[in-house]
Amino acid sequence: MLVTPSLVKRLWYAWGMVILLVGILPLHNFVGHAHWQYIRWVPTPDQLGSPEILLDLAVDAVANILLFLPFGLLYALRGREGKPVSSSRLMLMAFALSFGIEYYQVYCHNRSTSLLDLLDNVLGAYIGMKAGEAYVRRSLAGVAEPAA
Repeated sequence: MLVTPSLVKRLWYAWGMVILLVGILPLHNFVGHAHWQYIRWVPTPDQLGSPEILLDLAVDAVANILLFLPFGLLYALRGREGKPVSSSRLMLMAFALSFGIEYYQVYCHNRSTSLLDLLDNVLGAYIGMKAGEAYVRRSLAGVAEPAA
């Protein structure tokens, strides 16, 4: 299957919508009043001493990184058409998308907001972008070399 720049762009927008839907669904959890007291800013020393909470934090971190990894990967694949890929622009977009979702979750029952989620999401986008840049460099290097 040939991956065209327009397909990459559509897939990037579609994955952004997937991220948004994962972050806000189900909509019936939205209650319209804030739950600031339930925000997990950073883990406390007591939480870090609990294996169950550490496992929950690790699973949550991996899930958030994996959710945003395709976002960065697809963004970097635009480099195949010669467009420069701006890491700061991607980080800003990932931060804004993640912040919006986390802020929405403050007003929801059964959703938790965490500063670590925000950081993991941006990290996932960054890792995806770096993987995409490596792929683009390899594919462009392969095209530039004549076949023997």
